[in-house]
Formats: sequence, structure tokens, C-alpha cells
Amino acid sequence: MTLVTSSPSAGGRIVVGYDGSAGASNALTYAATLAASRNTELLVVMALPHLNPRNPRTARALKAEPTYVAVATAKAEAQLSTLGEQLTADFPGLTFTLALVPEDAAGTLSALSAEAELVVVGARGASSEKRLPLLGGTSGEIISHSRGPVVVVPEGLHALDGGPVVLGLQDAPDSLAAGAIAVREAELRGVPLIALYAWDIAPELGDFGAMVRLDPEATQRDLDEMLQELLVPLLEGHAGVEVERRVVQGSARVALLEASRTASLLVIGSRGLGGFAGLLLGSISRSVTRESECPVIVARQFK
Repeated sequence: MTLVTSSPSAGGRIVVGYDGSAGASNALTYAATLAASRNTELLVVMALPHLNPRNPRTARALKAEPTYVAVATAKAEAQLSTLGEQLTADFPGLTFTLALVPEDAAGTLSALSAEAELVVVGARGASSEKRLPLLGGTSGEIISHSRGPVVVVPEGLHALDGGPVVLGLQDAPDSLAAGAIAVREAELRGVPLIALYAWDIAPELGDFGAMVRLDPEATQRDLDEMLQELLVPLLEGHAGVEVERRVVQGSARVALLEASRTASLLVIGSRGLGGFAGLLLGSISRSVTRESECPVIVARQFK
């Protein structure tokens, strides 16, 4: 166990954000299990902006109590030390680093995502409103500003089992980036990959006349062919991955959430075809990450 108190380097490690909440504990267990199964180092980051003397609230607190930062830092270090002992007991042989960073959690984890293998966060953290079915504010910011793939772990921890990896696939840059990750995850886990494309008749058509002329069976065939073509470059060098193509008529959100019940992982792009250029997190991605029953990887294509 290594404890650092400055901004660490991700260096290809699996990174997980921890704030002591139940959601963060779920994310930590998931990340540690994943790291142990892949013989990958784990970086546990506790980012606490109130430990920074330049923080306005902290500066005011220091005027009233000069030992405020020292006491708060010692408390956080003790919490991390206890956490490290638990990780050592639960995951023998796991190499991990505990980092205490006096900065904003969203900014810290977003920056680390550029070099991390994966960044893992809970769907809701200590600051989230439990009564509302919304993605936690910090988690949402990390996904929106990440420079690499982010895994969102639901509140009810989903076991790492033999369920398939489900990929929401479209002919869109973020979705294709998700496709490459999904293929790799299916290969690493030794599970099938389900490539899912959901289409809704109303958004697909611009006028009622076109709707009348639409042949659903022909549309299904055309979309299945498109799906097959999209998969060809993604599967190059991954011949051992078993793939099922699934074209579903209906809401993409509903189809993905239904698939999450039996999947070990969902992989989606941050934005699909419906997202405009300035949109950081699409509406479907936002809904799926907050309602999925299994962990979700959100990916983005960078130029």
C-alpha cells in the first residue's frame, strides 16, 4: 500500500474515485475486483477540495481555527489507511495506491482519465440527493469532461459474472469509440458481445407519407447489414469474440435498460447521432447511466 498526498499519475492504471459514500464503496469493490482479475494496478483517489488552503471556505475556516487543514488531513489519511488495510485483506496480491488530493473530485478524475485504463465512479456519491433518480453531480461532470472511458457503477452492485457485454452501436464517432472498448471488454472477460441498434419509427422518418411507405422488415434487414458493416473493423484481430447482432424497433433507452438486467456490462457512446456538437453528454447516455442495473462504460471519440 502506498499513500500519496499530491496529484498522482494514472499511468495506465484503473482509477476509482472514493468519498466514503455507499456508491463510492460499490465503485471501489468493482474497480478492485476488475484490477485484481487483470493483474492491473489500482489507484484510489480521495479528492477533498476543503483541504486546499486556497479554497475560500477553507481560508475562512483557517482564520477561525489555524489547525483546520492539518486536522482534516489527518482524519482523511486515517480513513484511507483503514481502507487500505481492508483492500489488502479482501484482495491479497493487489497492488494499489491511495491518493489524497486537495482538489475538486470531478476535475481531478477527469484529468486522470486521459492516461487511465478506466476511471470508475459510483452512480451517486456523498453529495448526491438520494431521493431523486438522477446521476450524481460529480459523476455526471466526470463523464462530461473525461478524456477516456468512464465506468459508472450502479447503487446495487452488479456481480462480475458471465453475462454478455452489450454495446449500443450507431454510425457515430462516440459510438464507434465505444465499440472498440466493448470488443476488448468482451474479450478480456471471455463473454459474448451483443451489438444492439434500436430504431424508433417516429424519429427515423420526417413525414407521415414516408411512414406509410416504410417496410419494417426491409428496414430491419438494412439496419442489420449496417450493423454488420460497422462491426467488421471493430472485430479485426478479435476473432475469438462471439458476437450477436440485435436490431430492435423502439426506444434505445428502453432497449439498453432491458439488456442491462442480464448483462455484465453496457458500453455506450457519450453522444449518438441526435447529439449536437456542443453537447457533452447525450440524453440517452444520461438516462442509461443513472438507471442501468449493471455497470456502464461511457466513451467518447477524441480528435
